[in-house]
Amino acid sequence: MLTDIQKAANTHWRMLRDQAVSRAEFISCLRVILGNHTGSPFHYLTQNLPSEISHSIFQCQANTQNLLKEWQADFAALGGISEFNASRFLIMIYNSLEDVDTLFTNHITPGTTRHKRDDFSDYVTRRPHSKLGWSLQMTIEGNGHYNCIREQFVSKPGDLILLSPDALYDYRREQSCDLWVHQWVYFQQDERWLELLQWPEIGPGIHHIQTSTSCYGTLKSLLEQIGELHLQASEFSEALKKNILEQILIRSRQLAPKKSLLPFDKRIRLIADYIALNFNQSFTIDTLAALVGLSPARLSALFKQQTGSTMLSFRDERRMARAAQLLAQTQHPINKVAETVGYDDPLYFSRCFSQHLNCNPRQYRKKHQNIEYRKD
Repeated sequence: MLTDIQKAANTHWRMLRDQAVSRAEFISCLRVILGNHTGSPFHYLTQNLPSEISHSIFQCQANTQNLLKEWQADFAALGGISEFNASRFLIMIYNSLEDVDTLFTNHITPGTTRHKRDDFSDYVTRRPHSKLGWSLQMTIEGNGHYNCIREQFVSKPGDLILLSPDALYDYRREQSCDLWVHQWVYFQQDERWLELLQWPEIGPGIHHIQTSTSCYGTLKSLLEQIGELHLQASEFSEALKKNILEQILIRSRQLAPKKSLLPFDKRIRLIADYIALNFNQSFTIDTLAALVGLSPARLSALFKQQTGSTMLSFRDERRMARAAQLLAQTQHPINKVAETVGYDDPLYFSRCFSQHLNCNPRQYRKKHQNIEYRKD
C-alpha cells in the first residue's frame, strides 16, 4: 500500500516524463506537498487549476533531464520508490523550481510562506531570468537568506525586500534557524509608482529597506488586508488591493535613506530596463542616447547621478550575476557560460568575473555548486 508521499512522488515523476495526470491526482498531490502552508504560491494552483493540466512548470526546469536520469532507478525498483526517497525526491523537485511566476495571473497576488527545516516547504526559490512582475517581501519570523550575487543578505523580522523584474537571485531559509516566515505580494507595476519603487539596492535588481518599530505593525496589517481581499470575489477587490499596495509603497519609501528620494527620470528608467533585458548584447552610448533623445554626455551624467553606476558597469554587473547563477546551478562549460552572458572570449570573461567576485569562475562553481539535496 503506497503512502500519500509515495503517491505524490509518482505523480510528479509522471509529470516530469510528460505522462498524463488527472486534475484530481494533481490536486491531491499538491495537498500532500502544501499541508497547512496555504500561503505558498502553489496554493493558487489548487484554486485556479485549468481543466487541462499543464506540466510546463515542471518540465521547463533547467535540471529536468538530470532529475530523470538520477531518479530512474528508484522509480523502476521492484515495489517502487521508498517513502524515504520519495520524500527526498519531492524536496529536490520543489528546490529546483525556477518558473513559479507563471502561476500568478492576477495583477496583485499576495501570500505568506513558511519555510520549515526538513519540510516540503523548505525549497530554494530561484529567478534565473527576467520576469514581468515585482515582488515585495517582509520577513515576519526567523531569517531568510538572499543570494544577491554581489553579497549574501540575511533578512530578519521587519526587513523589506523588493525584487524588480530584472532581478537575478535565489533565496531560502537561513540554515541557522528552523523556520522562516515571510509575507509577500507579487504585482505588476503601475506607471504612478515609478519613484515609489526606487529603493536602495543590495544586488542587481534587489532592494532593501529596514522598517521602523512603529511602521512594522502597520505594514504587516496592510499586507494581511491584501491577503483577505484576494480571497473575496468582489468587483472592487482588485482596486482595493491596488490602493493598499500603494499605501505600503508610500510608507516604505518614507523609510528609505534621503539620498534615494531624488525624483527619478523616466528616460533613465527606460534605459536601465533596456540594458537589464539585453545585458548579453553589445551597445553603444550613442545608440542608447538616441532612444531617449538625449546627447551621449547628458545621458551618461544622468544615468550615473540616478543609479550610482555607469551604463557599462550596470550591464556588466548583470552579466556577472547571470554568470554566477549558471556556474552554481548548471554544469555548462565555462566557455558556454561566457557566451550566454555576452562574452566571445572565455579568458576575458574569466578576468572580468574575477574582478567582480574576487574569484575565478572555476573557484566560484566549486564553492557554490548546489549539493544540498543529493541522495545518500
